[in-house]
Amino acid sequence: MRLTDAKSQQGERFMQEHPYRVLIIDSDNNSLATYQNYLTQQGFEVDTAQDGIEGIEKLRKDEPDVALVEIKLPKMSGIEIIRLVNEEELDTEIIVLTEHGNKEDAVTVLNLGVGAWFEKIGIDMAQLLNRVKELCQVIPPELMRRYLSAIPDYRLSVK
Repeated sequence: MRLTDAKSQQGERFMQEHPYRVLIIDSDNNSLATYQNYLTQQGFEVDTAQDGIEGIEKLRKDEPDVALVEIKLPKMSGIEIIRLVNEEELDTEIIVLTEHGNKEDAVTVLNLGVGAWFEKIGIDMAQLLNRVKELCQVIPPELMRRYLSAIPDYRLSVK
């Protein structure tokens, strides 16, 4: 067995025991069902929200690993959600998944630090899945600091 195969199997076992959590925020029921079903089949724990207010409440309460956010939403736009996630320093990576975006919106959200931008029309589901997996494996800086601070420093001082 190759090392990459072993790592892949190890990752799949981890996903089965500790599924990563994804929140999909979109007002389109068909999109919600499509992405929820697909990601659930891939081993993710998936929740949904149909407007911006419900979405930000779930982000604050549950802090999923990744959120797929539509730009145009009722009650609060996707851009407003992204700004709040940044301001409140929530440990959720954001992927914009839209059919309503334009270049100006893309520049705005990329400057806000989103993990990816996907157009719904013609989306490559394998690329979306790969990006979701990559972002789930990012360790938030605060957690990294906690892990590193727990490791004893065994460097020898030479006098």
